Amino acid sequence: MISALGVLLASQLQAADMPKLTAYERSQGWRFLFDGQSLTDWRGYQMSKLPPNWQVVDTYLVGEEGKALVTTTYFKDFEIVFDWKVAPGGIAAVCFRSEDDTASPADAGPIMQLAGEGITMAGNGGFNEPWRQITLQPNVWYRAKLVVYGNQVEHWINGDRLLSYLIDSADWRTAVANSHYKTLRDYGLLREGRIILTGRGVTFHSIRIREL
Repeated sequence: MISALGVLLASQLQAADMPKLTAYERSQGWRFLFDGQSLTDWRGYQMSKLPPNWQVVDTYLVGEEGKALVTTTYFKDFEIVFDWKVAPGGIAAVCFRSEDDTASPADAGPIMQLAGEGITMAGNGGFNEPWRQITLQPNVWYRAKLVVYGNQVEHWINGDRLLSYLIDSADWRTAVANSHYKTLRDYGLLREGRIILTGRGVTFHSIRIREL
């Protein structure tokens, strides 16, 4: 079932409107990481430039098979909000407090899963189960929010908080020890790092962030 917010998103994003921030949002510290035009805040994973598999098309950021995108700057405590959709068979995820020093971007830092075969929307790589599962509908817009403050992490979809967990808690350490992440030194323990976008057949719109 598509939520009321999902229906509203679909109607609003049919037209390729340039994202805007209100004066109030700016006063609250919000700024764009992608404003429909510029990708100056991004580069390719383990690259010094933008990869060709990411393109700006009519104010949308479209990603295909290839390198992930990483922010050029580091973030510690923050709230990030963005609209996204995937084509049939598409995949998408966001990693945070990451360094691009692992072979796979998905191993670079904690993850918010969005779409993919066997993926639970708003999951965190199998460490915790979201409180409610959403059945992905291809080519339908969703709004995601990721909140990171200290060790507290929250995953939101379409205005609903679906997951909350603590990095480096006893449960977290046990889950890491029982996963393939155990081979990665200090996985998830960076206090600040880059934000990573990964995907194929994915479209992002209006990526905005504020530091907390």
